Amino acid sequence: MKNEPNYTAAPADIEESLTRADIVPNFELSPEGIKAFAAKRAKKPVSIYLTVETIEKFKKAAEQSGERYQTLIRDVLDGYSQQYM
Repeated sequence: MKNEPNYTAAPADIEESLTRADIVPNFELSPEGIKAFAAKRAKKPVSIYLTVETIEKFKKAAEQSGERYQTLIRDVLDGYSQQYM
């Protein structure tokens, strides 16, 4: 990975989660690549519990990109599963 993340300034309420998290090296997917991958796949609705903070981050990113936040979540999961699973 080009720049290793710096977790020293993490808020106290998520510090424990970060110590248990795995760093995924070289997880760099282009938005175009993720969209192309997701567009070719059949989709099925699922229910999943996400943290409020994660949902808010995706909503903010969706607002900036003009896409729906659920689509962004799916695109990230699709890209990750394609590259690492």
